[in-house]
Amino acid sequence: MAAPSSSSSLRLRVLGGLAAVAFLVHGGNHVRRGSPHDVLWMCNVAPLLLAAGCFLAKPDLAAIAALWLAFGTPMWLLDIATGSGLILTTFLPHVLCPVVAVLAVREMGLARRAWLKATGALLALGGLTRVLTPPEANVNLSHRVWAGWEAMFPRYDRYFVLVAAAAALTFFVLDRALAAWLGPPRRGAADGMTRGASAP
Repeated sequence: MAAPSSSSSLRLRVLGGLAAVAFLVHGGNHVRRGSPHDVLWMCNVAPLLLAAGCFLAKPDLAAIAALWLAFGTPMWLLDIATGSGLILTTFLPHVLCPVVAVLAVREMGLARRAWLKATGALLALGGLTRVLTPPEANVNLSHRVWAGWEAMFPRYDRYFVLVAAAAALTFFVLDRALAAWLGPPRRGAADGMTRGASAP
């Protein structure tokens, strides 16, 4: 893998710092509010992956974060529109970090098979949250059908499969759209750092 230029390294450090601040401030707010399990929501974990991807120059992590946020942010908006309470610090992962993620992916290039990696990572996170978080919190929809959707999905297993398939399809479409829109990255490298390496 080619070493990044000094200017590119600086840009990545700045982007990583913004993502890290978003994770720490919003995650710390959840802890302060007495709901540390909420830190494990997909869109709250994404800034941590994004920060690590920027600091370590790992395009895989940045791409996973970008795809997770692109899928999760509309769901967050829908949740707010249907009456969910609004936590002010949630604008950090849902508004700031999608912009940071796109800039980071543009800087490093889109990782090869990013959609597949994002899908696998999301399934792993779902399994982790099912084990570590209380069922009543339903973090990452890991325990039951989302409230209000029970009539449409009386069985959780079918609901889970549908949500997972929708996430994978969304990741794939966004992967292809990013590859077409971003074009060649500002700097290249042998493994996943060039546009050609972004093919599924």
